Amino acid sequence: MRLTRLALTDFRNYRHSVWKPETNISILTGQNGSGKTNLLEAISLLAPGRGLRSAPLQALCRTDARQWGVAATLTHGIDQTLLGTGADLSEKSRRSFRLDGVAVRSQAEIAQVFSCVWLTPQMDRLFLEGASGRRRFLDRLVMALSSDHARQMAAHERSVSSRNRVLADRPDENLWLASLEDSIARHAVAASAARLSLVESMNAQPFASADFPQSVLHLDCEISQQLANGPALKVEDWLRAKLRDSRGEDRVRGSTSFGAHKADFLLSDRQTGRSAELSSSGQQKAMLIGVVLCHAALIEQSRGDAPAILLDEPLLHLDEPRRDALLASLANIETPILLTGTDTAPFSALNGKAGFFNVQDGHIRPA
Repeated sequence: MRLTRLALTDFRNYRHSVWKPETNISILTGQNGSGKTNLLEAISLLAPGRGLRSAPLQALCRTDARQWGVAATLTHGIDQTLLGTGADLSEKSRRSFRLDGVAVRSQAEIAQVFSCVWLTPQMDRLFLEGASGRRRFLDRLVMALSSDHARQMAAHERSVSSRNRVLADRPDENLWLASLEDSIARHAVAASAARLSLVESMNAQPFASADFPQSVLHLDCEISQQLANGPALKVEDWLRAKLRDSRGEDRVRGSTSFGAHKADFLLSDRQTGRSAELSSSGQQKAMLIGVVLCHAALIEQSRGDAPAILLDEPLLHLDEPRRDALLASLANIETPILLTGTDTAPFSALNGKAGFFNVQDGHIRPA
């Protein structure tokens, strides 16, 4: 897959910009606030989901505009695909997709055509903050390979929220609670099985560069532990019993004690066994980049095409050997790869292999 044309209309700080990269790897440099991350976000929105910032639709629109759009031309050999997304805020509509000029009803159709993985500086703190951010990171990896995972998680969240309300307002409604707990159990087990499958596949996936740190993923989840030792139906029964027995405590807490929302995702260095929590900023960054690249390789193995790779300030916190190993690894991947930085010098190893562009005030020009 190649990205041969990208057009932005009233998106963030871009009034109207058309960019035609000629190489798989593109280096975007410029001052802070020039629009480098906005460009990565635009590409991320061409895939299903809420993009790399998870921003509301209103925030994506340029000031004083009421609609925005992103359109791309993708080529696969001699085949060409036109992909677009956008929203009209005056109609209070959801974000829409168009594939080869035709409106698309389900984002699952888009997932078959285009996917992407990314890493942003905000994710550098993933292992210093709460488990919810790590779960979102993991679930995004799962969704790229399992289009049903988003539906399972959404249904699970609705059922958990409903159970909390019923426990607070009508705790004696045992049949109602049993129905909600049955829903939680079914969706939690399905979601946990998908997470467990991804973690096992990632840990078994060989990494392209022997010089770049390799990580081991760990899923801290009671449901997954049960799935490793028994069939899914038996685990559903176990979870229903746990939910039933915890009603009194959960009513006092105002929350649900068991479910897919209680899982955590951890990383450790494969060579040393050191956990991400006990590692330096540079080591954590290297681990996360390793996960993103391993995930891209897994998608390519599964679908035949690697996803687009978006790395915002990827060299930040990395020492020189790891920077060199990362850039050498990227040079061997045949997919659109976009990297950002404030200047071109740190990316000199990609001279002759990448296109260098300067971003300024919503305009993209050759560097």
